[in-house]
Amino acid sequence: MSDELKCWVVSDGRRGIENQALGLAEALSSEKPLNIVIHKVSRKGLRAKFPVIFQRWFGRKDKLPEDLPEIAIGCGRRAIPVLLKLRKRGVFTVYIQDPRIDPAAFDLVIAPEHDNLSGANVFSIIGSPNRVTAERLEMDKDLILAPSEKMAAFLIGGTSKAHRYTEEIFDQHIQLIDQLIKGGWQVCITVSRRTPAFATETFATYAEDHETVSFHAGVVENPFFAYLYHADMIFVTEDSTNMLTEACSTGKPVFRLPMEGYHGKFQTLYDALEKRCHLRPATTSDLTGKEYPPLQESKRAADFIWTQYAANR
Repeated sequence: MSDELKCWVVSDGRRGIENQALGLAEALSSEKPLNIVIHKVSRKGLRAKFPVIFQRWFGRKDKLPEDLPEIAIGCGRRAIPVLLKLRKRGVFTVYIQDPRIDPAAFDLVIAPEHDNLSGANVFSIIGSPNRVTAERLEMDKDLILAPSEKMAAFLIGGTSKAHRYTEEIFDQHIQLIDQLIKGGWQVCITVSRRTPAFATETFATYAEDHETVSFHAGVVENPFFAYLYHADMIFVTEDSTNMLTEACSTGKPVFRLPMEGYHGKFQTLYDALEKRCHLRPATTSDLTGKEYPPLQESKRAADFIWTQYAANR
């Protein structure tokens, strides 16, 4: 009989949400055999429009399969009702982010430090779990066929509750890219689903007009990990906890690109990444960066999960 445990990764399938749970599951599997199964929860239908407490009530008669996992890791509020049902069936449940309900409803909660969540079963990390490891980057490095000796990666997010990606901000980012190109840098740009259409379209045109610029917007295989592997400097819009943490997991110089809005609790994240990873604001006057030991918060959380799992089983 195999000693391999089964782990569900539960989310609504959005890449930024799923990758947090998947990255944590992969960190667990790097230490002990683990059969990882993706379990997607629908974002459609009437139930999905209600707060978590009502989703939980609507789903009380939903049936779970007989072949349940030993561990379930969920991220995003759509995952919460599934985790609550699994825990009643004896599954060890881990929720990522602030669940906005009592953390004691789960076996463990892995929360970002800047959410300032507390509880006996809460383990706080800098930023968010992710899939970035040296092995992962090595696997995808050949998605860029002709990397330059001087490469800069731009990871572009977009408008959120706290930040706005305006045309004025976009112009600042283009000015910085222009400066790098004139300095002999190759520039790789990738955008997210939150990036405004005007920026995505203009970046695409800009890349067509500049042979030293490559652009990805989800049409072909995502070279995100290849960008991180080959980049000598990484620029990330300051709205994205995920991409800031992913960039800092490389050990390479990382700069945060300005956005409009109110930083609020994000300032705590910036301060932590500045102290741990030398994160700096991106300016056209000074792009001197420092290397540092790669951030490994997924592994740190995984170590804690295995310790708690062993203590409870």
